[in-house]
Amino acid sequence: MGSRPAGSVIVRSLPKVVFLYPTFLAALVAGAWAWLSLRGVAWDLDQASLGPGRLFWWVFTVNLLVLSFDFGRGEFLALVLFFAAVVLGVVLMDQNWALVRPIQEALSTIQLQAHPHFYLLVALSLGLVFGAVFVYARFDYWEITSNELLHHHGLLGDVERFPAPELRLTKEITDVFEYVLLGAGRLVLHPQGAQRSTVLENVPFVARKEHHIQRLLSSLAVTVQAPPPATGKEGA
Repeated sequence: MGSRPAGSVIVRSLPKVVFLYPTFLAALVAGAWAWLSLRGVAWDLDQASLGPGRLFWWVFTVNLLVLSFDFGRGEFLALVLFFAAVVLGVVLMDQNWALVRPIQEALSTIQLQAHPHFYLLVALSLGLVFGAVFVYARFDYWEITSNELLHHHGLLGDVERFPAPELRLTKEITDVFEYVLLGAGRLVLHPQGAQRSTVLENVPFVARKEHHIQRLLSSLAVTVQAPPPATGKEGA
């Protein structure tokens, strides 16, 4: 169900949890790294898990930041300038007061240690959630053809239909980080005859989808019918 027939575009709106896939990958890498390190240091968990712990913590923290806030173009530029100002300020103050070394020593005392099973179970949990999202998306999606806009939803394949020739479409990039991770953005559909617009959040590869939809809607299907054959003699 949810296959793409010829002459149509399938659009799916996904929940924000899909943007946790960097944490999923970090958990897999950290679990494998910790397991291999344990075998190399005679099962000393304190030595083997420090590097994987730091990797997982940094990726998880940044991933939560991306998931929690929407960074538009303006906010993204402000964030870059803010971090640049912070780094420059720390460098300048370090020249006079030597701030970096005490911070490094304080951070080095933090022991981010976990057994490989922890990372692998985190990866397994996220993998199961991603699988459930994939299955759900097969039963709730929008299909756009040159003539109709169809909303497929429900286990029994319920369908809502709207005319597509007068469909208006708006694409919005609401978060720069989400666009980098999955090419995701927002599509706003304005079907003719509908009482309100349909907002589809977190559409993956939204620029490609919008391009395909615009091409589809701009093409006009023209059918030419031959005149019916004469059935009798022409009148005088």
